[in-house]
Amino acid sequence: MFRVKRMGCSCRHDGDFVLDSPKGFENYLCLFVKTHALFLIDGVEHYTEPDTFIIYDKATPLYYKAVKDEYINDWIEFECTDNLEADTGLEFATPYLVGERVNVSQYFRLIADCYYKAQNHHAAGYLVKAMLSDVFSNVTGESASLPHYRELLDLRRRIYAEPNEDWTVGLMSSMINVSEPYLHLIYKKAFGVTCNADVINSRIEAARHYLECSQMTIEEIAFECGYKNPVHFSRQFKQVCDLSPLAYRKQNTAV
Repeated sequence: MFRVKRMGCSCRHDGDFVLDSPKGFENYLCLFVKTHALFLIDGVEHYTEPDTFIIYDKATPLYYKAVKDEYINDWIEFECTDNLEADTGLEFATPYLVGERVNVSQYFRLIADCYYKAQNHHAAGYLVKAMLSDVFSNVTGESASLPHYRELLDLRRRIYAEPNEDWTVGLMSSMINVSEPYLHLIYKKAFGVTCNADVINSRIEAARHYLECSQMTIEEIAFECGYKNPVHFSRQFKQVCDLSPLAYRKQNTAV
């Protein structure tokens, strides 16, 4: 589960900008740097091009600075209870040149709208996860060459932002204008998971948020996450999390 703590979009600094934090941040830090910059990582200087993406582990020393007239970036500080490296394939403190392969700035705007305007923090967290998956599938794999890849990304963003939607395979395939068997094939190739399994993942993550951060009943959470039957919800939740919803709430409750 992802939780945004703080963030900023298109933050501008002059050519004297330096961020030097030997102890790093308490949470993960994600940067999308839109100008030339210099990063000092393990004592080695890395000069980066515009549209570079980098993510830092918790409590990792940070040093980066402008190298020309200004420094501009999008940034998010976030918490994550998942195994971030295993789930995304990323390497911490490694600059990735994204270029135009992924519209990262659009992701940041969507996340900011959810987090600040709509106050929908769990949807913001889902979008962070979708962004990381999108970025690292592009910079480390061949997913972007798949047919309908941009449409698949839009579909996946909607699945994670709207887990309560009735996401049938028929609806999803019609959104991309492909057959249902073909959707299964290209979705699995793009994201390493079937579209049906991804719908379940989005719903279970939403349920985990509600169990931890609300006083909603199990039945209310089930309906909010797109389940018509609370018994089916509880059974599926336990299959994924190895705990019943009630046991999960007792173990992780924040209210």
